[in-house]
Amino acid sequence: MKKLLCWVPLLMALGACANYKMGNTAKGGGLQDVRVLYVPTAVNETDETAVPGPVTNAILQEIDRDGTFRHARKDESDAILEVTVKKIERSPIQQSVQQYLTTLQYQLTISLEYRVYSMKDKKEVISKSSVGGYTTFFVQGDQTESQRQALPLAAQNAAQNLVAALANRGW
Repeated sequence: MKKLLCWVPLLMALGACANYKMGNTAKGGGLQDVRVLYVPTAVNETDETAVPGPVTNAILQEIDRDGTFRHARKDESDAILEVTVKKIERSPIQQSVQQYLTTLQYQLTISLEYRVYSMKDKKEVISKSSVGGYTTFFVQGDQTESQRQALPLAAQNAAQNLVAALANRGW
């Protein structure tokens, strides 16, 4: 009888972990069958150059980090995640006290539009939705160069928001 009582707590503890899964699982909004995403290079609708690369890389890195989805080639995927960079905006935050017209710090905001298209059903799973990201940066020397260095950080923030929107859809 004592041996049986020793096994009961162990079996209960193992039974509690039976439904555990690694990573997040997509819950709703038509993403129940989507586990693998194909992410083509982001489309750039802004006047800024060299934007699609950092945005696409940030999205792929965030998909890897989050774990809800995997990314793969088009022929191996369940759905396509199409991303368009709609707007990049720079707003002044901090002005110089000594020089009235000099801005010391800016906020860089990036606006993305995305949609998810199912490869299996050949239909749109998530219609066009918007998400944004931002970062702040100080001007050090050349303002254009400072903004160029801040772009990957804003893209990373936007990618986190995009993947979170996909992973938490239906909650």
